[in-house]
Amino acid sequence: MQNPIKLLIERQPWHVNDIGIPHPTNFHPHLDNDIIAWQVKMIKSNRKNLVTFAGAARADKDNIRSILIDQCTSYGNGKCQFLNCSSVKCDEAESFIGLFVESELCLQPPGDSPTRKSFFDSLISGCIPVLFDPFTAYYQYAWHLPQDHGKYSVFIDKKELTQMNVNVMERLANISSRERENMRRYVIYELFPALVYGDYNSELDKFQDAFTITVNNLLERG
Repeated sequence: MQNPIKLLIERQPWHVNDIGIPHPTNFHPHLDNDIIAWQVKMIKSNRKNLVTFAGAARADKDNIRSILIDQCTSYGNGKCQFLNCSSVKCDEAESFIGLFVESELCLQPPGDSPTRKSFFDSLISGCIPVLFDPFTAYYQYAWHLPQDHGKYSVFIDKKELTQMNVNVMERLANISSRERENMRRYVIYELFPALVYGDYNSELDKFQDAFTITVNNLLERG
């Protein structure tokens, strides 16, 4: 087969036949009402934390993760919550989803590779993702995310961070509550349905899930 299209959770942006599709999360709706009920729950959630970071430190103190952990844990009034994935099994959704649901903004630095499943976990939790590398999402999921990335995320260049030119917590604290609310409503009402995969016999009618969007785009490509 010549020039096959590959569906990947992490694509190489310079390979035109590599198509990025969302990481599966633990939410698999069966009916439209399952999506609507989750949207209502996320909108009504009491978000007592300004910022949350779930991740593991790296040995290198100049690594972006180490810098973020230091800035998060030293930020006053408990406004930034750090979940240490070195001591907690963060591959189990129960360990962090509750924290995301209670948070306004979720830090999503790259790890061993640019993309993160946690990016999608934060979006379906109504927690606005803060990205530091455009390869984490912006160059990945053209079929499922809008080109206007400012509608659903905050971007801070990792070079600013590693060169100590920015305090991430102070930058995020300057985002008004109105801006955060507008972004969250966009994430929950506009993006969320397209980022989840319905269950194996889902009966979605009003909404198109990630699978349906992928198939429709494949058919359009012929």
